[in-house]
Amino acid sequence: MDKLIYSVATEKDIAFINETYNENINILHGVRRNYNVWKKLLSDKDCTCYVVSSDNPIAWFRIDVETDELWIGMIQVKPIHQHKGVGKYILSVVEDIANEKGYKKIGIHTTEDNIAARTLYLSAGYSVTEIGPCTTADGKERVGYTFQKEI
Repeated sequence: MDKLIYSVATEKDIAFINETYNENINILHGVRRNYNVWKKLLSDKDCTCYVVSSDNPIAWFRIDVETDELWIGMIQVKPIHQHKGVGKYILSVVEDIANEKGYKKIGIHTTEDNIAARTLYLSAGYSVTEIGPCTTADGKERVGYTFQKEI
């Protein structure tokens, strides 16, 4: 894979974001979203979405501003590029962003069945801070894991 770069997502990236989200919708326990939902997300002042590219877009992620920590709201990698270091790259980028913004902690959440995500977070130095019931976007109760890393 060529060198990875990231940039702030814009309205022109909505089709890619939606496509990648839908390719991963089962592990996300998500629901289908339309153009206007994604457009609203991109205009939210409390979060920033980024697109990761090699030759073409291959992933996207969202960070949310919290009071005392930077929160990773979503990481999505196109299935063909999963398990190739893209997630690890994204986590390193988020650490850089957190440092630039003065945050000392980063948080992220996933569910018990997303073993790949849990393994990634643990291997990147995140610790489990909470395990408990959560309701996912599809309305089902699952076991959620909250991870945090102090930087």
